[in-house]
Amino acid sequence: MPSVALVLGSGGARGNAHIGVVQVLEEQGFDIISVSGCSMGAVVGGMYAAGKLPAFTEWVSGLSRFDVFRLVDMSLLSMGAIRGEKAFAILEDLIGNQLIEDLPIPFTAVATDLVKQQEVWFQSGKMMDAIRASVAVPGMIVPVTEDDRFLVDGGLLNPVPIMPTVADQADLIVAVNLNINLENLRPVQGSNLNVVGYSDDWNVPSIKTSKSQRSHLQWNKLEMFTQCFETMQSTMTKYKMAGYEPDIEVKIDRNACSFFELHRAKEMIQIGRHAALDALQVKPKT
Repeated sequence: MPSVALVLGSGGARGNAHIGVVQVLEEQGFDIISVSGCSMGAVVGGMYAAGKLPAFTEWVSGLSRFDVFRLVDMSLLSMGAIRGEKAFAILEDLIGNQLIEDLPIPFTAVATDLVKQQEVWFQSGKMMDAIRASVAVPGMIVPVTEDDRFLVDGGLLNPVPIMPTVADQADLIVAVNLNINLENLRPVQGSNLNVVGYSDDWNVPSIKTSKSQRSHLQWNKLEMFTQCFETMQSTMTKYKMAGYEPDIEVKIDRNACSFFELHRAKEMIQIGRHAALDALQVKPKT
């Protein structure tokens, strides 16, 4: 099977679909030789590169709505509503003080420096520092501040960071785009997924209505903010991918779940598996 440079995009809780994509690539025999990711893509990609993805998958798949609520530690700081220390502590328990340069495969976490208004590629140093910076959604999660840098979510400038993988000499670049607006996902024939239900047109898993799909007249401030951020990400994704097209694009519907619905990890993993099989044009194993 070909070697793969894997690109995992930004998209909040939809990023759990990355787990399903990785599972399918491994099951199909692809050799993942490098990983690039931003935001939740940096989390999943970092866990995979460190060999900790099974443990992370077990943890995130067990989260209930109440568990997610308990992880949200509010901040009195004006730079972010959520500190994220409880969630970061769990991630740090999984990967410890792992250095990026010591990983068995090359890994890049992408963040944004608001001072210099440019991308920052973490390809060395502590993984947790890179992950913290990459997931810091402006205005929601407290940013990483240094003497000369103010680091926030990489999705602000590059939601699907393909460019860090271009020089990796992989046979294929496989990019997972979490910001696709799809009314229907065409199924792989023979799929027996049972995520929620099935649409009449394509016999594919339908998607539960999330808060992001409610009438805009019902949005609260947080929902309005996340919609603004995701609208920007969608536009930036199109712009960036026009310059660097992957060999294979795995498409995840941006309405699959809302930004903070981490308790729906099991569903998103299944959706990721389905989308990967569809993109690879292979039938699921029975």
